[in-house]
Amino acid sequence: MQESTLDGIVGRSAPLRAAFRQARPAIGLYLLCQVLAFGVLWLMSWTADVSPGQFVDNFDANWFLSVAQNGYHQQVTVGADGIPGQNSLVFFPLYPALVALLTVVGIPALAAGLVVSLLAGCAAAWGLYVLGRDFAGPRVGLLVAVLWSIGPGATALHLAYSEAVLMALVAWTLVAVSRRQWLLAGALAGLAGLTRASAGALIAAVGIAALVAIFHRLDGWRPWVGALLAPLGLLSHLGFVWIRTGRPDGWFWLQNAWQMHFDFGVFTWTKVREGLTEGQASWLTLTALVVISALVLQIWTWVTRLPLPWQIYGTLTVVIALCSSNYFQSRARFLLPAFVLTVPVALLLAKLPNRALAVLLPAIALGSGWYGAFMLTTGQVAP
Repeated sequence: MQESTLDGIVGRSAPLRAAFRQARPAIGLYLLCQVLAFGVLWLMSWTADVSPGQFVDNFDANWFLSVAQNGYHQQVTVGADGIPGQNSLVFFPLYPALVALLTVVGIPALAAGLVVSLLAGCAAAWGLYVLGRDFAGPRVGLLVAVLWSIGPGATALHLAYSEAVLMALVAWTLVAVSRRQWLLAGALAGLAGLTRASAGALIAAVGIAALVAIFHRLDGWRPWVGALLAPLGLLSHLGFVWIRTGRPDGWFWLQNAWQMHFDFGVFTWTKVREGLTEGQASWLTLTALVVISALVLQIWTWVTRLPLPWQIYGTLTVVIALCSSNYFQSRARFLLPAFVLTVPVALLLAKLPNRALAVLLPAIALGSGWYGAFMLTTGQVAP
């Protein structure tokens, strides 16, 4: 009996092993791109006479690691002007919780944060490969995963940031939606809602896809439950912040400490105009070009026949990324989860021969790595 049980376990694991073998090139190239980008960061840090280590746990990473080590221990404070002080409650709990889980077995917090980001990035590359493969074949799947991993905001993927965890959940949620696995899709979207507020775009995509299934009377009760599960993570953290602040809009109110609010793109447009009209090129100019490129790609996705959940998710992610009122330098990172922007490009590049891709993709990876390193070392701004 024991032998037959082991045979059953091995038999059930065979499809997973086969799926991993198919995705292995995407995961391998993802890791290679991260090594290349970090190498560029190290080189530019050395020439700028600073240590690359100072960037790995700086900026938002400080907050995430603080939550991982201390929980939400800060008291809410309010200045004489009525503006709240900066507080870790703004940072969502899933990424710090995963980091804290690794610290339990003795891994230092920073190393744990980097391990979580690395593994989550591999999971994201795998999920994106599956999405692209199911949509237009293995070649497109591989290109979607690689293009996402070398986007302008990819610096966050090798820092102690939560973008990789969010992207892994996004990718596999959309895989589940495409396969009409509603309970899994709802659960993964719920976890995404515990990662970043921008998961609202994913929650909307799952909810609308579920409504379409309900309208067509598909899959019985499962779309209903999936749609109900999807927002629970986001709502639970917003509710927790409500309790801690005593305000139903507590999370949005705390964002005022960073001068962050939804402004319909006014701040972004002002900065783009400044970046393009300044006499001297700077990180502002480079970021303005990233924003314009994102808008062009967004329009391109609208004229490409993509699945409805992808269109909803991608469009809302771009809107959220470009309509916040501060931190213009972070636009590339805010746009990183909008993997949909890479799909039309992947469809186009898939027509090229391998020898052309062997030149083009490393060139893009080097350019992306340079951009991220330039922002950190020369621009000295948060990614």
